[in-house]
Amino acid sequence: MARLIRYIVGVEGLALLRGWLRDEGSTDERLSEIEGFLRDRATHPVLGVDLPVPVVAVRDGYASWAETYDALPNPLMRVEEPVVREVLDRSAPGRALDAACGTGRWAMELVARGHSVIGVDETPEMLELARRKVPGAEFRVGRLESLPLDTGSVDFAICALSLAHCPDLHAPLRELARVLRPGGRLVVSDLHPFNVILGGGALFQKGDGGYGLVRGHAHGHGDYVGAFVTAGFAVARCVEPPWRDEDVPLVSGQMSMIAPEAFRYAYAGLPGALVWEALRR
Repeated sequence: MARLIRYIVGVEGLALLRGWLRDEGSTDERLSEIEGFLRDRATHPVLGVDLPVPVVAVRDGYASWAETYDALPNPLMRVEEPVVREVLDRSAPGRALDAACGTGRWAMELVARGHSVIGVDETPEMLELARRKVPGAEFRVGRLESLPLDTGSVDFAICALSLAHCPDLHAPLRELARVLRPGGRLVVSDLHPFNVILGGGALFQKGDGGYGLVRGHAHGHGDYVGAFVTAGFAVARCVEPPWRDEDVPLVSGQMSMIAPEAFRYAYAGLPGALVWEALRR
């Protein structure tokens, strides 16, 4: 069965599951659409497509993604950014780390708020864009598990949309704790693990039009809390901003046009992002 029909039927199934005890009319509509899609998949202009989506390593994936990373709206950033900005707005300027900084999205905002900023990323292609976009920050090549900074050298750190790529949370959080001074603040954001469990991840389109997937790992809340505490952090807050109706077309791309009610029923209101705020003890 082609990938796209599997995706559409899967979304229909999620919508069906969410409403099976509450909305009989929606249940009948979902079943009818599923029957129609399965019947017509061989002749449908989209549902019969078997979209190639190779799974790639983090370094290779973001190198391929760099050219288009800032070009398209990102639904995860849309729900994550208001929560993170609120933390930045009440954090005093100091020496700040943007860990796994990518093209410098948060480095730019930290500089604008008066911080002295160091951005670290393992992908030189992303750092090249960050240096052009944020000339007021310093950028270094490095991995989350081995940050190229001195112990206790920063007052504030952010690690955005990155820890889900790590098989284990303990090593990167130990490093973030190492470089933060006691009392320093850490903000971590990521795709909510519920979405990872449903098959979500860093799906991207390259400059040549092809697709790739940097696979993520579904770290539960208990995994995060355990790793925070072990690393020497005190958890101050956890926020789970949901997908809104207006986010759904971006979450699914143009696929939502095939079954808009099913996509809305499946996704709207589910947690989209996971944002943690922690203090270095």
